[in-house]
Amino acid sequence: MKKPLSGIKVLELADYVSAPVCCRLLADLGAEVIKIERNTGNVWRITGKNYVPTRFTDEENPVYDIYNTGKKHITLDLKTEEGMKICKELLATSDVFVTNNRLAALKRLGLSYEDIKDEFPRLIYAIGLGYGEKGPSAEDPAYDQTAFWARNGFLLDMAPLNENYMPVCPPASMGDTVTGLTLMGEICAALFNRTKTGKGDYVRSSLYHNGIFAMGTMQIIAQKPFGRVYPRTRAEHSLPNGYYKCKDDQYIFIASGYAPQLVPGVFKMIGLGHLIDDERFNSIEARNENRDEFYQILCDSFIAKSRDEWINLGKQFDIPVSPMTHFSDISEDEQAWANGYVQYVSYANGNTDIIASSPIEMDSVGPLETLPSGGIGHDNDEILSRLGYDEQEIALLKEKRVI
Repeated sequence: MKKPLSGIKVLELADYVSAPVCCRLLADLGAEVIKIERNTGNVWRITGKNYVPTRFTDEENPVYDIYNTGKKHITLDLKTEEGMKICKELLATSDVFVTNNRLAALKRLGLSYEDIKDEFPRLIYAIGLGYGEKGPSAEDPAYDQTAFWARNGFLLDMAPLNENYMPVCPPASMGDTVTGLTLMGEICAALFNRTKTGKGDYVRSSLYHNGIFAMGTMQIIAQKPFGRVYPRTRAEHSLPNGYYKCKDDQYIFIASGYAPQLVPGVFKMIGLGHLIDDERFNSIEARNENRDEFYQILCDSFIAKSRDEWINLGKQFDIPVSPMTHFSDISEDEQAWANGYVQYVSYANGNTDIIASSPIEMDSVGPLETLPSGGIGHDNDEILSRLGYDEQEIALLKEKRVI
């Protein structure tokens, strides 16, 4: 099956997650992606192994594979003349260049957009940034957990305000993934636009900006003119929206959506339909004024039944009731398996792991399989041969540690 991006060539120079996510998805869509690594390997290879050092190795590294499957790997020392020459030869045959290296590092290498835009006028130059290109933080080191999460209010303001208040800790890689998805969309649009203009483009996506956009609702209503103050107590959230403890010590989450329509259904579901017309709870204003009493009624009701009982009642009353799960539960979730959202990946050492599948779901692409990634420099010989290097020249490059 010919995929949408078949024939498109992408060159990736990136560490960690945001740009690699983008390139993995481009590969899923049919592009050929060549990933440049330093001779010692990509930093995320080491990070991936360190998550479970008793199990993960160079041979079995699913944390690396989820963002790097489907790519060809070449090692290059870009600080050498020969290494940069090869990089430029790869750029000359590429449609897209994707990086998340810091701006200063790219300038030192001579690989900034301004450095190469005239040499490669049809190239789509895509960069994942931390805090953007301008402003006092533009050159600051940035990671998912700092630029996407910490700088955007989530860690302080989404922690429940109580006597044990502490900021929450962010998950790994989520902001990177959002940023990579945005970058992928921009690249696809730029490629389409090039078919009309014949020209390349400069596209960028920053962790900080994606965090601002992703948390835009909270950041709007938290502005001083609108009066929403964070952090908030559990009862101050838009009840009945939120989490509740059940009889079996499990938790459910109710998304209240459009409250005037949903609240009567919730009252019926918990067996308190007579409260629908109670003046304490029959309007948003009344519920806000009596929120502590309302919250206690909800807590007392949900603790009376098990999580699964409430989930079944939610279906019966068409209320969005979801189980609150642990990360470890997803690999056993029937819903995830039914839709192919997770899949088995088998490794040469005989181990089999469960990994999230690609979020790309298109009839023109078909089912996508996550496979173990190539090792460091796995495709050196193939890539260099295609560029015209013979065996002797490749051997010399290895001897000189260029590759």
